[in-house]
Amino acid sequence: MHLMRSLRARLLAVLMATVLLAWAIWLACQYVQTTHLQSDQNDRMVRGVAEHILLSLPDDIDTIRPQGHLQLPPDATLLPETKFDKIVFQVWVLDRRESVVASTGAPATPLRADFAVGHADAQVDGRPWRTYAVTDATGQVQVQAGVTHAHLHAELWRWIGASLKTALLVLAALAAALWLVVGWSLRPVTRLRGAIAERHALDLAPLPVAELPDEIRPLVDSFNQLLGRLDKAVHAERAFLAEAAHELRTPLAALLTQTQVALHSPDPQAALERLRDGIERLGRLAQQLLDSARIDADRRREEHGPLELAEIVALVVREFEATAARRHQTIGVTADAALGVAGNIDDLGILVRNLVDNAVRYAGSGGRIEVACRGDSGSGTVVLEVRDDGPGVPAEERERVFERFFRGSNGNGERGSGIGLSLVARIARSHGATVRTGTGIGGRGFAVEVIFPGLVE
Repeated sequence: MHLMRSLRARLLAVLMATVLLAWAIWLACQYVQTTHLQSDQNDRMVRGVAEHILLSLPDDIDTIRPQGHLQLPPDATLLPETKFDKIVFQVWVLDRRESVVASTGAPATPLRADFAVGHADAQVDGRPWRTYAVTDATGQVQVQAGVTHAHLHAELWRWIGASLKTALLVLAALAAALWLVVGWSLRPVTRLRGAIAERHALDLAPLPVAELPDEIRPLVDSFNQLLGRLDKAVHAERAFLAEAAHELRTPLAALLTQTQVALHSPDPQAALERLRDGIERLGRLAQQLLDSARIDADRRREEHGPLELAEIVALVVREFEATAARRHQTIGVTADAALGVAGNIDDLGILVRNLVDNAVRYAGSGGRIEVACRGDSGSGTVVLEVRDDGPGVPAEERERVFERFFRGSNGNGERGSGIGLSLVARIARSHGATVRTGTGIGGRGFAVEVIFPGLVE
């Protein structure tokens, strides 16, 4: 399994399998072609031997009686066998059916028992033969020549064996060359792996791509883009932690001061009220930080289901009624029935809560807040709008209010954390919604509109 995960081994296996398959197909074609050619060549060779022997015989050969064979001198040396030595012949006198001349190794029985002329396959002495017979013009003498099938097959397998040895040598050389070439090509990748292993955990600088093969470079380019995004995310998280630490340190110091004032004040009521406001602000900041962390942790999760947005709005507004009453504010809610959206109930609760909290804090004492939830039948969308009649936000700052830790100028001295509306924008994006800002009630104040895609029935 580890071997097949190797690019070099995988490439070598695929190329070798392709070459072997192509070679096997070529060998099969060559076998068929060679078998046909060899059969034709052997037939021509056997026929040529028979015809040449017939033409070399004297015209009175039919009068000769078979005698013993002549022998070579004792000191003579036979030459090594050739393929012609495997061909045997017989000279027959047809009217006597008697063999007057025969080659060494020729069988005693006729190669063609029927003494017919031409090529034929015959069984002689229990062995298959390929034979050819030719008769002279007078019809008195017939020359029969032949070669065993075993010899023909041996010749064919000698050729196949030589081809196999050559092919194996070529394949071994090709495999070695491929192994070395792939290793040489992947050497920059090996160096890159070593460079990555030596890096510090937070070193997110782009990886070098100058020497990489063209096939690997797109992967490393994509990885470098990921490193760039990760570097931005790490810097953003560091900035977030620094800002969060600062935001928590400031109200804690204020709480400590107000607590000391309350302890030493003859009338601690005002100090306790300020202490309560500080605790509320600290609790709100802690909740927003927790919400932000939860959204970051769950941003890859898809748990969106059908929800009634109006019900969520009603529950959230009810939570803020006591706070609004203490500030002498009024909150009005108008919601159409059966406004279904696809979303995560926790995320949508955070979105509505931050919109209402932002309006309550910045509307000022005696302010008016309106929360509306309506459907747009023309576009099939659901619109959530929260607006107030407070001092509002300057037009040039309206788009920046959704940036994390951005605090715009306001006319009531309320200090925010710069987190609430950034959460609204992030949750809206994750739900495919769009956010718009505008002027609040009666041409004053601030309004935020979140437009959700409606459920498709």
